[in-house]
Amino acid sequence: MLQKLSISNYALISSSHIDFKTDFTVITGETGAGKSIIFGAIELLLGSRTSNKVLKDSNKKCVVEGVFSQNEQVLKQLVSMDLEVNEDLIIRREIRKNGSSRSFINDSPVKIEQLKIMSQYIIEINGQHLVHKMGSLTFKYDFIDSFINQEPILSDYKNAYHKYKQSLNKQTLLKKRVSILNEKKDFLKFQMDELSNYDIENWDEQTIEDEFKIASNQEEINSILSKINDVYYNNNGILKLLEDLKNHGSDFLAHVSSFTSLNDRINSVKIELEDIFQELNSQFKLTSPNQDKLQELDELLRKINYLLKKFNAVDLNSLLVKKKLINKELSEFEDLDKDLNAANKDVKNNEFKCHELGEKLFSIRLKQIPQIEEEINSILSKLSMDHADFKINLLHNNDITFNGTDDIDLLIAVNNTNNFYPLHKFSSGGELSRVALAMKYITSSYNSIPTLIFDEIDSGISGKVASEVGKLLKEISTNTQVINITHLPQVAAIANHHLNVNKTNISGEMVSDINYLIKKDRIQVLAKMLGGDKTGKAALNNALELLN
Repeated sequence: MLQKLSISNYALISSSHIDFKTDFTVITGETGAGKSIIFGAIELLLGSRTSNKVLKDSNKKCVVEGVFSQNEQVLKQLVSMDLEVNEDLIIRREIRKNGSSRSFINDSPVKIEQLKIMSQYIIEINGQHLVHKMGSLTFKYDFIDSFINQEPILSDYKNAYHKYKQSLNKQTLLKKRVSILNEKKDFLKFQMDELSNYDIENWDEQTIEDEFKIASNQEEINSILSKINDVYYNNNGILKLLEDLKNHGSDFLAHVSSFTSLNDRINSVKIELEDIFQELNSQFKLTSPNQDKLQELDELLRKINYLLKKFNAVDLNSLLVKKKLINKELSEFEDLDKDLNAANKDVKNNEFKCHELGEKLFSIRLKQIPQIEEEINSILSKLSMDHADFKINLLHNNDITFNGTDDIDLLIAVNNTNNFYPLHKFSSGGELSRVALAMKYITSSYNSIPTLIFDEIDSGISGKVASEVGKLLKEISTNTQVINITHLPQVAAIANHHLNVNKTNISGEMVSDINYLIKKDRIQVLAKMLGGDKTGKAALNNALELLN
């Protein structure tokens, strides 16, 4: 439950501290006095948006702090969020001068999303917007499922739906990727087929170019080779001169023994040159020009240049690298096809599981409907709506949604007719508020939320109906803490505790203050609510009668 609420520098409130009590508490005050400021401050603790416009003094920060009693769900969330566990749950929100805010749970900084998660386990706010929410699927399913919230089928279906959506998203992404890449796949396959037509792995570009150069200049090479051999082998060539040099050297050595080393070097030169020319004539022979070979090499070089240009490669090595990359990408396409097939199978299995669990969930919901309808209509009769008939329409639907595989609608017929209308299209605001309250009443005993706040849920009614609404709110408070902002004296009189908000002018500045009322003050406030500013004896007696 909400134990304490501290507000500073928020809207019309400079500073206020409220100790909330169990059971049923009403908050009253004249229009514009600041009743909804309390409502807004609590919403801040639950993660609502804010700005620096809420600052009463724009030069100071605003601080709102709430102290809540612990419960099992809160403890689980604190542990899962890795937050400190204290005797109470303390939530604080600070709004700076620039409009930015900071949030804390048990003095640890947290994100707004964490506040929103925590709020669903501690408090539920039902404002006048509750009537507008009644048309939403979330509201409808939250209502019917509050009667079966202990059933494992709910969590089982949610888990199955989550897996189904995950597999569906994966399938969608893979399909998009396959679709986008299919054109690329065809292009890569075309490139691979073309490259596979050539034996590029066994080509040596430099060797081919050298062979082509030799074949295309064979006549000139033959001429040069002949000239080289002629220089060495002719009658006056190097070989003959070296023989002469060798003989002269031998003669010189016979007279000068120190010539031995130089003579050996002369012999070495002769031997080396003989070896060079033997290897030269062995490796480079005089051959006739081969036009067929020349044409073959020319065509091969043309193929290489064509492929390098087409595949934007600088040489054969880079072309080979490109071929390997293309082959790798094609292999990945095959893996992608396998992944898509696996994703399709996964979607089908999860879809089957959702339909299976959805059917069970539908059956359990359907069994609850007669009792729910009976209880709602019984309460509506107490609220002077015995002419109305509330009905829940639950139908099969093959679509898989977050809420199940069925469709739900909340219907109402009035004035003892069989003309049923969807609740959210029902035009009577006062009667619709009573329907909403009846729904909250029967779900309160199933609901684990410890605090319910109603912001003028009783608008549009008066007299006897107002008294019945007050009694209903008080009955709800036997299971959970109820805080109700109201304009109705009949409702205010029935509450266990009464907070009143006053707006006063202090030195030209409007300020709201909030106080608990003792019995004599409650009589005065109730009399004013009954008779306006003129609180005569009749109004006071009427107020006293309401309290008693």
